[in-house]
Order: sequence, then structure tokens, then C-alpha cells
Amino acid sequence: MRRNIVILTCRVGLVCAMLMHISCANTAKNLDQNIQHTQTYDVENTADFLMLQAADFMNQERFLEAADIYNKLYKQTKNIYFLKQVALAKSQAGNIESAVEIAKQYQTLSKNLDDVDTNLIIAEDHIRKKQYALATILLEKIVTISPSLYTHYVLSNLYLQENMPKKALKHLISIYDDPMSAGTKLKLESLNQIVTIYLKLQEIDEALHYLNMYISNNEYSVNLQTFFPIYAKVNKIDILKENLEKRFLEDKSVENARMLVSILVQLQHYEEAIKLLKEDAILLGNDGQEMLMQVYVEHGDFKQASKMAGDLYAQTKRTDLLGLSAVYKYEAIASKDKQTLKPVINTLKTMLTQRNKELKETQQKLTKNDAFFYNFLGYLMIVHDFNIDEGMQYVSKALAIEPTSAEYLDSLAWGFYKKGNCKQAKETFNLIAPDMIQGIPELMEHSRAINECN
Repeated sequence: MRRNIVILTCRVGLVCAMLMHISCANTAKNLDQNIQHTQTYDVENTADFLMLQAADFMNQERFLEAADIYNKLYKQTKNIYFLKQVALAKSQAGNIESAVEIAKQYQTLSKNLDDVDTNLIIAEDHIRKKQYALATILLEKIVTISPSLYTHYVLSNLYLQENMPKKALKHLISIYDDPMSAGTKLKLESLNQIVTIYLKLQEIDEALHYLNMYISNNEYSVNLQTFFPIYAKVNKIDILKENLEKRFLEDKSVENARMLVSILVQLQHYEEAIKLLKEDAILLGNDGQEMLMQVYVEHGDFKQASKMAGDLYAQTKRTDLLGLSAVYKYEAIASKDKQTLKPVINTLKTMLTQRNKELKETQQKLTKNDAFFYNFLGYLMIVHDFNIDEGMQYVSKALAIEPTSAEYLDSLAWGFYKKGNCKQAKETFNLIAPDMIQGIPELMEHSRAINECN
């Protein structure tokens, strides 16, 4: 409002100046009569112009230049409003010591020790000097006069710095409860700190109260999964499931479906997850179908997973889905021999040919995802004695993408082993870090066999 009045005053002033110029040209007598009025106008017009220029400098983040103009205005008008603007501009410029000095001068002249803007400058100076106790006293005064998310946030961090979690909680909860924080990262950060503090204080129910409320109320979902392990830690996964179900019913988005399905799979409630994804298949589209495919994989139903991957490929023409249809088909085959595996190998070769054509057209390079399929095809050909040399060539392409992959080095070493080249098998397998072998039965078995090879 003030800015609009200033602009309006300036515009009126310019019109007056034009009219006065015409008047001066017509008669010197009128000029003499109005000389005093004109001088008064010129001073006011200069002040208006300077105010606009200072505001423009502030918008351009040229804070020191703005401070100089406000200082000139203060000296010209003796209006302490401009003195306060000098302090704010210098604070924005990072000239804290000067800003504090002027802020205190303003408080003395205005006899207003409770002014929020200047007290924030002084509080910032206390924090800079690590005078946290003084800063909290001043900020607590500010937050009672003019509460803001920023002040609550600063106070919460100061109290955490001083190892006063209960006082920090008070301000974090104020941020969390403020409607202005809804859907913001600040609210998510506050929730994270609230939960962390309650867990450290061993107040599990309070931590879960805020988590349950946040999840079920369908708020900001970025990194929401980071809270899931907390439920597992306190054995409350069922409560998390209930909250995610409520969240999904209120908003059947792909993201909400993904979170709910991940928990259902973790609980091994496969049929429930399958039912949910089938019922909302149209709403969730291909994303939902991919989730359903993954649920079948987790459930060990590779036949259905292969069929779904094939259907999705037919709709989307995504080569990775064609490759997955072959991978899942391989896993579904009970009796693996050359006759049953030939269609799998042919599909994978077709997939890789199509993929290379895509990469050539788009001028892109092979990815880690491509490496997986090269290795899978190569290892399949090696382990089932289709064509060991050709299989090793595919594995080598995978290694060209990921040279340190333990899985791919093992495949190549096994190819050398199957060919009777024990020396090369040992040299290749020894490139795998020992800690990568432990706990993986197939690698441990290959390690023994290759070490015994002569």
C-alpha cells in the first residue's frame, strides 16, 4: 500500500512539474508567486525518487547501495523509518556489525525495544558470536509478539544446539501445526526432528502419533519411506499399513499405491497387494501393471510375471520389458534344458538387437540396466553349455559397462573354468574382493571349484 502511494505521488508530481513548466513559460509573475511552493515540491519529489531507487536496489539485491540512499533520506528528513531501513539493508548485505549498531540506534530513538525487525538483526549477531542464551531470550520475545515459521525454526535449532530437546520440540511442533507449513519441506524436516527427538527420549508413542497423523493425512510424500524403518524397529508395521491404506483411499495416486504395496510385500500379504492392483488397474495404468508384475516376482510366481512383462512390452514397446519377460520365463521353467531354454535365449538376443538399434538412433550409450541383460544371456549360455565362447562375449560387454561387478567377473571366470582354462579362471575370479564373496552361495561354490581347478 505504501509503495503504491509513493508511486502515485511521484506520478502526480511529474504532471505538476509539466504544468508548472508551461506556466513558467507563459508568465514570470506566476513563477515568482509560486516559487516557495515549487521549492517545497522539489524536495518532496527528490525524496520520492530516492525512495523508489532504494526499493529498486533492494529488489536487485544491491543492498549497500540501498543503504546509502536510505541513509541520505534519513539525514534529509530525520524520519527514523529510514534509519531502520538502513539497518535492514546493511543486514541483508552481511554487514552485521554496522547493522546492529544502527538497529540499536533506531530502538533508542523510537523508544521501541520490542521492534521485531531490528531485534532479529541483534539476535542474528548473538548467534554469530555464539551467544546462544542471549539469542534465545530475544527470539522468544519476538515469537510472542510476531510468531513466524522462521523464528520458530531458528529457536528449535538453538535449543538443539544447547541440548534442550523439550524446548526444541515446542517450536518444532509449532511449525508442524502451522497451516502455512502444509505441504512444505520445512514441515517434513520438522516432522523428522520431532520423531527423532521423541525416539531419543524413548517416547515411542508420541513419535508414532506424529508419524501416523502425517502419513494418514496424505501430506507431502517426498522421502516418506525414510520413516518406514521406524515402524519396523518398534514392531508396528501393521499400524503403518493401516495408515497407508487410509492414505491410498483418500488419494489413489501411483505414489501412494507404491508405498502401500511395498509394505504389503514386506508383510508378505501378496494376495492383498495383487487384489488392490487389479481392482485399480485402470486408475493406476501401466505403473500399476509394473507394480503387479513385481509383486508376482516377489511372490515367486514367475509365470505370471513373465506374462505381464510380455503384455506390457506389447503396449509400450520398451525393450527392458521384453528382456524381463525372458528372464522371468527362465525362472519359471522347471526343467531347464536346451530345448526349453532356446526361446529364452532367442528373446534376449532379439531384445539386445532392438536395444542397440535404439541406442544408435538416439546416440546414447549402454547403461547398467543393459549390462544386466548382457550378463544374464551370457551366463545362461555358459552354464547350460549352449555356446560358451559366445556367452563369454556377452559377459565381456557387461563388464565393459561395469568392470568391477562381482557378478559379472564371476560369470566370466566361470566361462574360463567351463573351458578348462584354470589359470584365466583364477586370475579373473581373484579380481573379486573377498568380502563380496561371503554370504553368496553361488560365488562361494564357484570360488571352491575354481581354486581346486588344475
